[in-house]
Amino acid sequence: MPRSAGTAAALIVVLALLLSLPFVGGDYYLYLFALVFTNIILSASLRPSLTCGQLNIGHSAFMCIGAYTSALLAKNLGVPFEVSLLCGAVLAAAVGLAIGYPSLRLRGVYFAMVTVAFVEAVRLIASIWVPLTRGNAGLGGVPKPTLLGTTLATRTSQYYLALFLMLVVLLVLYKLEHSRLGLIWKSIGMVDTLAQSLGVNVANYTLLAFSLGCFFAGVAGAFYAHFIRFLFPPTNILIYNFVGGRGHFAGPIVGAAFLSLLSEPFRGSPYETIFFSIVMLATILFLPGGLIMLPGKLAGLWRSASSTYAPSGHA
Repeated sequence: MPRSAGTAAALIVVLALLLSLPFVGGDYYLYLFALVFTNIILSASLRPSLTCGQLNIGHSAFMCIGAYTSALLAKNLGVPFEVSLLCGAVLAAAVGLAIGYPSLRLRGVYFAMVTVAFVEAVRLIASIWVPLTRGNAGLGGVPKPTLLGTTLATRTSQYYLALFLMLVVLLVLYKLEHSRLGLIWKSIGMVDTLAQSLGVNVANYTLLAFSLGCFFAGVAGAFYAHFIRFLFPPTNILIYNFVGGRGHFAGPIVGAAFLSLLSEPFRGSPYETIFFSIVMLATILFLPGGLIMLPGKLAGLWRSASSTYAPSGHA
């Protein structure tokens, strides 16, 4: 079977399993996988910037912007979920443009330091602006998501909405990455000076990648706010991309799914940070290409072992 046909068949099987989950799993599993889908959206939204070679450590700040914007619009002004989600995503993208325009001229560790400062600034604003965000006590009472005026009150309906949003975001990002625009992003990430010498406006294309990522991070945050219905200041999610594998489109998907499922027993406890630290260290030491490279490495070890113990063929 050709590789493309095998990949398509595997994707169809996975999609069929995800669609059938509500019929075989309870509310807890629907809740857990909806969170996995949200983390996949957030992790994948960081990929355009990483493709351009920009290490955006503060990406979760844009999820926070989308989450608080959508939650406050829906809770305080009664804005429909579809509109509040779009407003949260647009505001996250607009802030991304405002932050990215002066800072994307920096490279490497200098740009990373700017993003660290930005996520800390957003965290402090969310913590200090108590009358609006309720600070570290958390913003509660966020309305449940709605669709065409109908409240999605059940876990099943919310699960399908999360699945739909994830599929749409992944499809859009996949199409972009495999288009001419994606090739330009990759060229910038490999050798930006060479791309610029060939007539590529590096600053504009990098800013576009950054703001698109911020938009989809805002989508993830907006859904998360209405799904969880309780918000806290942001944390960092760059680990999903590194553990899954930065060099492949499926890397953020694998990393987000793997870490979301395995960290669930530690959620909200001090052991959660320890778990993430151990996984990150193990990935750097033993699997620097990420989990996406694990099947290839195992296949290589199997072939090596087979050739070692194979009969020599001599009498």
